[in-house]
Amino acid sequence: MSEKLHINILPGVGLGDIRFGMTRETIRGLLGEPNHQMIADFSENESHLNDAWEFHPLRMDLSFEEAEDWRLTIISVSSEDYLLHGSSLIGLELEELMDELELHGITDLEIEDVSDLDHTDQKLVSSAALEMNFWINEHICEEIQWGPFFKDENTIRWPEE
Repeated sequence: MSEKLHINILPGVGLGDIRFGMTRETIRGLLGEPNHQMIADFSENESHLNDAWEFHPLRMDLSFEEAEDWRLTIISVSSEDYLLHGSSLIGLELEELMDELELHGITDLEIEDVSDLDHTDQKLVSSAALEMNFWINEHICEEIQWGPFFKDENTIRWPEE
């Protein structure tokens, strides 16, 4: 019987020992090489490159932005091993997720229907205060995604290193 791994999601800060603002080299030293890496341009008007790393066994994705000197700006997880305020949220139904978040004082939640041809029943639950998104597919929370807090609309407030 394998022991469950529990790692704390730290809104605005990171995940366990991983902190927003870390370089790709630092993350490589902590986690090794990603299983998959993809550089993409997410801007229509100007170059805005993003380097996305997938760590399959950890069920975690990390994104680094060129505009932020290739520092870590987004973490996504899809395993029950990751806890927010001591609670595992992956696998919860939408209503259970909403109840659990409200129990922890997270009440600025917005729900948006983001269904498409591939995902006919997909919703995005967002908390602007936590810079956090919860991806719901077929009424089940499948992924949690978050980033650092901001000083103002354009300036990231990096966690203290």
